[in-house]
Amino acid sequence: MNHLESTYTTHDNKMLFLQAWMPEVPRAALLLVHGLGEHSSRYQHFAEILVASGIAVFTFDGRGHGKSSLPKPTAYFSSHEDYLKDIDALLGKVKAYCADVPLFIFGHSMGGGMVAKYCIDYQPALTGVILSSASLKPSDSISKILIKVSSFVSMLAPKLKTFKLDSSTISHDLEEVRKYNEDPMVYSDAIPARTGYELLRMMKGIKLNLNKFKNPVLLIHGTADQLTDPIGSEEFFRKANVEDKTYTRYEGLYHELINEFEKEKVIKDVIEWIAIRIEKT
Repeated sequence: MNHLESTYTTHDNKMLFLQAWMPEVPRAALLLVHGLGEHSSRYQHFAEILVASGIAVFTFDGRGHGKSSLPKPTAYFSSHEDYLKDIDALLGKVKAYCADVPLFIFGHSMGGGMVAKYCIDYQPALTGVILSSASLKPSDSISKILIKVSSFVSMLAPKLKTFKLDSSTISHDLEEVRKYNEDPMVYSDAIPARTGYELLRMMKGIKLNLNKFKNPVLLIHGTADQLTDPIGSEEFFRKANVEDKTYTRYEGLYHELINEFEKEKVIKDVIEWIAIRIEKT
């Protein structure tokens, strides 16, 4: 397995950290989009299992996150459309690097919402999309008043810290929670107002244009997720106008499915779903 690192300069002149894990002969390629506040290196264990199955994994630290936001992460971005442009540019690089193999996108949490919105807005040709604990519906933990005033606050004070994620609910595995809390590349402060508003805009756009989502899709969500609403995945599955769609509910699991005690089962399910669609191409 080869591990590659690089950087990419975006359309608005921001530097993003890129990395990839490559098998000797890829039979598929996957672009992975991480969640809010975290970074791509947290997925190394997942990437290594995918690579062992012949799947090349490409990923990046999103704007405001990880090594794309040195000296420290801010979780700030001014427009989710900029994030979608980043995904489109990097997907183009994956296609060029791994030409003529099936192409997949995996998005977790905020990354899942970004991937869903990207597929709606850009209509990419993909073999499959995996949405893990995706941000598709505002969580009940977010104040309704905050949602109503979010546009005003984001314009007036875009970097004002608004609401904080509860890291204790990412996994039942306390060691995973400890590693998350002690990771200097994880943003653990309250979310900036503009970022929160842009995520609300993203989710609203998904809801209004869900009929335009056309890619084969696997949705996975834990029923005990307290950070993103499982109902969002259920509604997406029910309303998505695609023939090839699968929704897998994991009873009692928290937000980070691939960091739960049951992660081997979750990862196995994802790889089997990918493998079936590779065989069909």
